[in-house]
Amino acid sequence: MNNETVTDWLVKNDINNEEINFIETVLTFASSLKTLGSKQDTINRSLQSSFPGKKVMMISNLTFHQFTQILKDNDIDIDSVQLLNHYHSQGICIELCEELLAQKNI
Repeated sequence: MNNETVTDWLVKNDINNEEINFIETVLTFASSLKTLGSKQDTINRSLQSSFPGKKVMMISNLTFHQFTQILKDNDIDIDSVQLLNHYHSQGICIELCEELLAQKNI
């Protein structure tokens, strides 16, 4: 993957800063919900407050297909597999990325 950061790669793929922040927030919140399932309502309120124009409702067991659909629903045109691989290679949300990538062909 060389020295290119995820952000560099996303910018190179015409993803703007708001979309980058949204993607990173979704991944972070999805990771958090794995251990803090009881905070789902709080996390969803925070997500809606931070990104009022985005369509998303976080659940504790996000699947690869749901993650991909979140991107599509919000007009973020990026390859989900490449995106997750970039985050994984930089040590960001490793467990979640591995789980989602393992589901890609299910």
